Amino acid sequence: MMNIKKALSMAILLLVAQLSFAQYFKLTQNGFVSNDNSDFTVVDVPHVKQKDLYKNVLNAINTLYKNPQKGLSVVEGESISITAYEEEVLPIKLSNGLGKAIRKYDLSYTLNFLFKDGKIRINSPDFEAKRYVEGTYRGASGWSGDEWVTLRMKKVGKSKLYLFEDNGKVRFEDAYTGLNNHFNLLIKQIIDKSGTINNW
Repeated sequence: MMNIKKALSMAILLLVAQLSFAQYFKLTQNGFVSNDNSDFTVVDVPHVKQKDLYKNVLNAINTLYKNPQKGLSVVEGESISITAYEEEVLPIKLSNGLGKAIRKYDLSYTLNFLFKDGKIRINSPDFEAKRYVEGTYRGASGWSGDEWVTLRMKKVGKSKLYLFEDNGKVRFEDAYTGLNNHFNLLIKQIIDKSGTINNW
């Protein structure tokens, strides 16, 4: 009975954690779109000047990333673009011939922020999910070479590693949920952090 209670408590905690942050974007076959299906979303920050919003978001990025300058591109006071790479942050359960195994994918992505008085525009994240696969022996066909394997949004050729069927149905729920959560939480962290920075 204790294990069931513990499992139920964990499930409720996970659900609350997922619902407790804003959904800025949702993933579709064509990439991320906002709640009104456009390729950007706008966060209202009343009574804050453009230059202060810019400075606060820039400071937030500098505190959240280990080495932000490497992938940072700015237009002073107007826009910020951050290009980042995170290793093994997207777990996906995939068939390996003997059952299913968790494979962790790296994410490379770009986030763009633009500023006006009282408003932050965030463009939909542009990303790629991939993992490095070492060569294996395949019997009669010999050795396969080392390669990078990419999770596509739609089917390409004979590949079985894609997220959406032609009818829009999701093939890998864990990848779909993981990508939505990762980027929405990341954006929330940047926006929340930018709102707690004092201008003195």
